[in-house]
Amino acid sequence: MSDRLVQDPISPSTAEGYELLRGGCGRYELRNSALYELTGEDRKAWLQGQITNDMRNLQPGGSMAFCLCSPTGQTEAVGDLWSVDDRYLIRMHRAASSAFQHRLDHMIIMEDVVARDLTPAYRLVCLQGPYATAQLREHLELPHLDASVSQFKGVEVICLRSNRTGLGGWDLLVPNEAEEAWKALESAFAPIDERAFNIARLEAGIPRFGEDIDARVLPPELGPWFESKHVSYQKGCYTGQEVLMRIHSRGHTNRTWMALISDQPMAAGNRVSHREREDAGTVTSSEFSPQFGFIAGAMIRREAAFDGELVTVQTQAGPIEAEVREFPLLDLS
Repeated sequence: MSDRLVQDPISPSTAEGYELLRGGCGRYELRNSALYELTGEDRKAWLQGQITNDMRNLQPGGSMAFCLCSPTGQTEAVGDLWSVDDRYLIRMHRAASSAFQHRLDHMIIMEDVVARDLTPAYRLVCLQGPYATAQLREHLELPHLDASVSQFKGVEVICLRSNRTGLGGWDLLVPNEAEEAWKALESAFAPIDERAFNIARLEAGIPRFGEDIDARVLPPELGPWFESKHVSYQKGCYTGQEVLMRIHSRGHTNRTWMALISDQPMAAGNRVSHREREDAGTVTSSEFSPQFGFIAGAMIRREAAFDGELVTVQTQAGPIEAEVREFPLLDLS
């Protein structure tokens, strides 16, 4: 961020989008998404051996979040999974899709599992905000659970419950050729710009793959809120499980993704120092929040990773003070 943002932190359009995400409903297209479909009788058993969450109780219409780990426990992908009829639909950031595709190519051997890349066939739009469900129900039939197929403007649209900015919403998979359906959604729901979406997801403590998550990050390092949604410690073997179980038994990680709040701007890559440790962490992403002021996500070393702790952030404008906070900043109760 530049110094100009101290006086003019966000544009009017970003402010309007943020208000929709916190008090209404807005539309945001997930352009960096990869989408997969898994079918076959062995899809559940095979996936159970690959991902960090426990699929044993997943029923049609249900959903879960998960991580895909390397043998040494690092996060190769973060995904959302929905069970729709006789198939699974999986969404992840496009930057993680090569790791997932590699697993599909090399780990499906004798199992009855068929994987299909649906990314070219659909546009993925998410409608987010506390009134997303109520407003979307005015246009189509939504599932009572988390996933189903619905009719909209004469085409099949897949409705998937999601929470990408903190207060709930839906992902809609709209066929690429369904121009009438897409135009109807554009007309019915106001757009959210990239910055408003980013502010809201950071307030909600939702890390972004490729920014807050890289190939060195272990799922437990992303904090207890993330860990509780993405990792089960009650399931059988999967790739990376031994490392994650060892960390879980130890009871702590050496670093944790935490929030920083300051009265001055921070930027990704800024170093964080603390009275007990000079190299106390690094900022991974930052924004200006209308509710909290200048905020950031940062990987913070254990010595400083406590709610209310004060640290120093080395910015281009010089060192500034910031307060460490637990994610999510947003009250999700």
